[in-house]
Amino acid sequence: MFPYIDNIHGKWHFNEIRAIFSRRYLLQDKALEIFVSNRTSVMFAFIDRSIVKKVVNFLPRVGVGGRYGLPQQRRTSLASAKQLFRSANMTQRWQRREISNFEYLMYLNTIAGRTYQDLN
Repeated sequence: MFPYIDNIHGKWHFNEIRAIFSRRYLLQDKALEIFVSNRTSVMFAFIDRSIVKKVVNFLPRVGVGGRYGLPQQRRTSLASAKQLFRSANMTQRWQRREISNFEYLMYLNTIAGRTYQDLN
């Protein structure tokens, strides 16, 4: 947990998890951001990337969720932004007006690693 929010506690059921993304924290690849069904996210920072991989292996296979047209696999959660962008067909969906400008921009920002959880 983050030092400035030591008193936060929460409980999330696996069936509430909608997406999991590998994130940078303090300019290091050692965090996970988990999006849950109530449209919020929780970011967890770990000591190093090896711990992140272990945690991902214990989480349900949600990847980045079907919403982005990607397979629901654990490895998807650890994929780079470039891999996620190539795997998804979001640009084509946006061009065909199947998704809104807002949804497309949110997708781009999310896979680029931008989050409200880390203000660094």
